[in-house]
Amino acid sequence: MRPRITDKMRKLRLLLEYLRTRVEGREAYLLGILLLVVSCTAGIRLYHSDKDVFLYFGDAASHVVRARQFIDSQRPGIHNIGTVWLPLPHLILLPLVAIDALFYSGIAGLVVGIPCLVGTSVLLFLLVRKFTGSSPIAFLSGCLFGLNPNLVYMALTPMNELLFMLLVTIGGYALLRWQLEKGEWWALACATAVALAALCRYEAWFIVPFVSLLSGLRGIVLWRNAERAASLRLFTNAGICWAGIASWVWWNFIEYGDPLKFARWTYAVAPGTAEGVLRQPALDAILIFCKALLVIYGPIVLLFASGALVPSWRTLTNRIRPGRVLLFFSLPALFALAAILAGFVQIDQWRWNWRYVLTAGPFLAVAAGMGFSEFCRKVNSSVGRLIVAAGLLAMPLVQIAVPFVGVATFDDARRSVFDQTRFASAIGDRLHGIHTSGTIALLTGYSQAQRIMISSGLPLRQFHIIDNPGEDDILGSLPGPERYLVIGKDRTPESERAVNSWLSRREELLRYFAVTLETGHYILMERKP
Repeated sequence: MRPRITDKMRKLRLLLEYLRTRVEGREAYLLGILLLVVSCTAGIRLYHSDKDVFLYFGDAASHVVRARQFIDSQRPGIHNIGTVWLPLPHLILLPLVAIDALFYSGIAGLVVGIPCLVGTSVLLFLLVRKFTGSSPIAFLSGCLFGLNPNLVYMALTPMNELLFMLLVTIGGYALLRWQLEKGEWWALACATAVALAALCRYEAWFIVPFVSLLSGLRGIVLWRNAERAASLRLFTNAGICWAGIASWVWWNFIEYGDPLKFARWTYAVAPGTAEGVLRQPALDAILIFCKALLVIYGPIVLLFASGALVPSWRTLTNRIRPGRVLLFFSLPALFALAAILAGFVQIDQWRWNWRYVLTAGPFLAVAAGMGFSEFCRKVNSSVGRLIVAAGLLAMPLVQIAVPFVGVATFDDARRSVFDQTRFASAIGDRLHGIHTSGTIALLTGYSQAQRIMISSGLPLRQFHIIDNPGEDDILGSLPGPERYLVIGKDRTPESERAVNSWLSRREELLRYFAVTLETGHYILMERKP
């Protein structure tokens, strides 16, 4: 029996050696091709099952609508940048959502998201290879990020997490190269990536002072060494880091007269300002955050990532100290946790908003690769290494195959679409069937209005979202003789006052409009001749 096992092990080693020689030097390309095939296959499979699958998230629909409104709305123009949501994702989506087929299907999101998923994974591969000197371990780290089903689904949607993580990873890779080579161009690349990330998601706002401080301190050292030109360039880089935040504050001041308008909106990022929102107990929030990390990334990844933080492992075989880079990648997740504890964001045990922990992905991929590298250095058994590597890569299969674990981001998105969303989509379908001319007033709240717009397949310039009721005349909110009126009975914070006002004067409203359809959730009216 033993000779047979030994023979099998010898054949396995020969096979692995043959594969190594065939792929050596091509690992980054193979990783990119693998992730491109997997994500495109997942997209085709999901779209075949439900054509609305890329827009399950309410925010996904809102993002494509916001981007389209720059060119297709009753008030097109730059003012559609708006507030609260940072503008870079919408500006990148703009040329894609201008194409009807990509806009109404939500496919515009994956045209951006899939390249971001592939690009982030390849950069993580390059970064971990720099740390560990091992292409197989770096390839494993890239797969830990890029094959995670939670991230794959997010890459198929118009959400902004993948674009954000790509920019952060570019910044982290440039930081490592700057640390190793002292090249000023890498410092500039890091500062630029951070500035752009700060225009993508607020989680980057912790990274900005960190990189700015590193640039400034390095500039002081060069100044003392009489390298004045290089020092001034680094001081400039320190300022570039703040360009994204500064431009966003400036926009809010110019457009709204309030530089902090984005922090004072109905669904503000500031704690305690969102209507009806109670701050979670800190311990509950931390436990749910940790549970989300465990479900999304898996216990083995978390175990090896924590191993990278052990002081005796902090200097790797090639003597690169990873402390600054690890801290850089950890800051977005720390910001997300701080936002949850402060009441900026809420998450619950039923996977609502678990997507906020996704920003820990690049950090965990890098840290787990480092931890696995140390494991391989201390464990000589090839079988043991293969078993552990298989365990690391098994989590995606577990998430897909075991309903109890599941794909948290997809579960959250799918649950949200089967609440109020399906009723809004039904109204949009009805409008598509009956609309021949004229504009449509929506008294439904923004989230429901955007679902109606997309489902109708009509140009967005045909719609007018009513923010508040007319003061004297019930038709005062209508800018003209709009032919259709949709009233949503399911109140949202921004629609409650207007809906209550109009429904309380229903008899007066019926003098001008006839009811075409009424359900428990919506009233669809058409103007009388």
